[in-house]
Amino acid sequence: MREIQRAALSLALRHGYDAVTTEMIAAQAGISQRTFFNYYLNKDAAIVGEAPCFDEETVAWFRASSGPLLADLLQALRQLLAGSELDRGTSQLIDRLLDTAPDLLPIFYGSLRRLRDQIAALAVTRLGEDARRDAELLAEAIAHALGDTFRIWANDDTMPADRIVDVARAKLQVLHGLLAQV
Repeated sequence: MREIQRAALSLALRHGYDAVTTEMIAAQAGISQRTFFNYYLNKDAAIVGEAPCFDEETVAWFRASSGPLLADLLQALRQLLAGSELDRGTSQLIDRLLDTAPDLLPIFYGSLRRLRDQIAALAVTRLGEDARRDAELLAEAIAHALGDTFRIWANDDTMPADRIVDVARAKLQVLHGLLAQV
């Protein structure tokens, strides 16, 4: 799957996002178009890749934990990222594409929707269903901070992947400070 995503990204950088087709991506990746659609719904999905998802063990840990909500959500993200095969090269291609085509930012952040929804679902287990909107707002802020941090990580070869959540946490602390001024 990573080869398909890299093909999509390199084609979008070379020819422009609008010019890229699923046929071009499949050919560049050395697969049939049918195989492309076995992995991705469309070119947008191929470009942003598949968002990681919490495994059952992490969800069970979160539900059993009684620590502070935000700290536990961030720890769940650490566990998620530790189990993921992060690829700085692919992240760099994504970042370069976003710099050349900022109109793709909604697609990029939209790809975090699945993760945001999972974070919100975890928060609801602690806050209760009546607080779903608050949980969704919190999850949106966390997912956005994480997306911004991935762009930083992609371009900072000295930043280890295990610092991604820490940097996202720092971004959330800045947001907390700004909100405290209201």
